[in-house]
Amino acid sequence: MIQTRPRTRWVIQMSLMTVLCAVFGVWGWLDYSVKIPMDELGYQKQVAFTNVKSGLEAHANGEDNALQTAVQAVQAARQQLSESMTKGEIEELKSVRQEMESQFKLELQRAQDEGLVSVEFNYTAELGTVAQNRLRWSLEIDRLAAGLLAVGQGRWARGSDSFANFVEGVSNGITAYQKFPVPNKWNRMVQWLFILCGPYSVVAGLQLIGGLRKKYSVDDEGNFHHPQGSWGATEISDIDMSRWMSKSVAKIVHADGRAVKVDDYVHQDADQIIGAIAHRLRPEEWTDHAKAVEAGSTSEEVNIPSDTPKQD
Repeated sequence: MIQTRPRTRWVIQMSLMTVLCAVFGVWGWLDYSVKIPMDELGYQKQVAFTNVKSGLEAHANGEDNALQTAVQAVQAARQQLSESMTKGEIEELKSVRQEMESQFKLELQRAQDEGLVSVEFNYTAELGTVAQNRLRWSLEIDRLAAGLLAVGQGRWARGSDSFANFVEGVSNGITAYQKFPVPNKWNRMVQWLFILCGPYSVVAGLQLIGGLRKKYSVDDEGNFHHPQGSWGATEISDIDMSRWMSKSVAKIVHADGRAVKVDDYVHQDADQIIGAIAHRLRPEEWTDHAKAVEAGSTSEEVNIPSDTPKQD
């Protein structure tokens, strides 16, 4: 009996392809949904903190409308934050903020009075990494706007603890986010190339599983056994060899028209099965090793080993 088994080379290739495509897909999605939004948010913070500090320095030097320019930068940061979120995300963060403001009213008031820019709270809402950072940034935007208003109204005099805390918070923000570069508009588009590898990992995995499960064999009586069942030798009416020489793929055809594809690239010893059936059905065209019979020669001549001496 001739029986196939999956080729080791093919199994390794498909396994690597499945794993790599899955890794690329997950990597691309994480970059698209987490890293890129975090980088964009970091750059927005860098610009806002830098503009606020520039406004404070210009105001200290007596420049007119210096604080107004800083306020406009904070308003722009608020607008960018809103534009980066969907309506659902905006409503979610608004709900969490309302909960926080009712729960931590005293802490928020203290932060505003003391000039604190960044304040951490142990809120109960379950938010993702990006949503948490957007929530913190929305609070910091409020602190920046309130701080600039206090400075402009003269409630925070230079040298006061509140003013010192505010300036320190702005400086810390610049230091924390100065590493973030200008966002590249192509970043998200490029990540789609990696994300689309994810679905293909499923396709490759299914092909691997299917190839491992499929078995083909031909017994001594010429009966053909395959994943869909068994066909007797007399039930096999034809064999399609049109793609055999180019793709190593042949189709064995049942008398009722059904066909089963056998791929020699996937299954080792498939050529012996194809050769046995093709030689039996078309001995003038194919040898029992699935090689085409050359013009002007017989299949028996083709099968003579090269080291066998010819008879005179």
